[in-house]
Amino acid sequence: MQSVRVIFGGDVMLGRNVAEYIQRYGPSYPLGPVAPLMRSADLTIVNLECAITSSTDWWSGEAKAFYFGAPPQACESLVDAGIDMVSLANNHILDFDFEGLRQTLQHLQRRGILYAGSGENLRDAMAPAKIERKGITFGMVAFCDHQMDFAAEKARPGMAYIDLDDETRALEIFENSLAPLRKDRIDWPILSLHWGPNMVFRPSAAFRRIAHGAIDMGWKMLFGHSAHVFHGVEIYKGYPIIYAAGDLVDDYYVAPDFLNDHQLLLEIQLDSARIRYIRFHPVFIDECQTRPATPAQCGYTVDQMTALCKELGSTVDYSSLNIRGKPH
Repeated sequence: MQSVRVIFGGDVMLGRNVAEYIQRYGPSYPLGPVAPLMRSADLTIVNLECAITSSTDWWSGEAKAFYFGAPPQACESLVDAGIDMVSLANNHILDFDFEGLRQTLQHLQRRGILYAGSGENLRDAMAPAKIERKGITFGMVAFCDHQMDFAAEKARPGMAYIDLDDETRALEIFENSLAPLRKDRIDWPILSLHWGPNMVFRPSAAFRRIAHGAIDMGWKMLFGHSAHVFHGVEIYKGYPIIYAAGDLVDDYYVAPDFLNDHQLLLEIQLDSARIRYIRFHPVFIDECQTRPATPAQCGYTVDQMTALCKELGSTVDYSSLNIRGKPH
């Protein structure tokens, strides 16, 4: 039976200081050292945590602390890293207003990168991104639970906002979003969620309930992000829940109690019906560039991931860095 390797990366922030490095050294700079690994996968998915735009006009709504905008050539950073699909449901996609979003969509379309979670209106923002690899089909829908003023409306651009405090309604929305993927007989429906607070190392009890509810109804992967640090991976009823994938590249401040430079890529090998393995690859962010972690840098990531997975009932095999779940 055919199998496919899928790589998930966390937040890709190509603005601010990262943008300066791109303009100085070229678009391959931020992800170049890990690009061979990312390109080697059959499918690579990340959360794009910025607008790709030449616009300099900030969001016209309430003022924000940070605005993340990457230059147009930053789209080549994604292409060079072999990124096939991005989530755009996040709290920075409209940082450069509607024009910034429109230009982002145009750049992605021109380079053949699929996206979900934002669009010219609510219908577009809710539409799934679909792709086939080796006869196995994938479909992703993306939502964000904060920056409510970025929400797409019937006749207004924006992102797919969801209120996760109303768990019953949120699960109804997830069920409705799954229906067209089920109708199309998509093998692997992926629910992407930009959710929860920053610098939190564990999912809340509510988020675990929501994640389990999503798998129970038929989603086969949950791809979470937003915390800027990685969480443990749970394998629930045979399907992976990535509560938080961390950051893949950024320029964020690093403090002793917030090791934002120690990150990872998650690799999942699967066939049309089941996971064969989940593996994580430690990476390290330095000077706005992501590199494979050195043996010394791996120690924190391996220890942290091992402990966090254990709390979720998963185990890490040190010999391979594979993650295994408990029987359900």
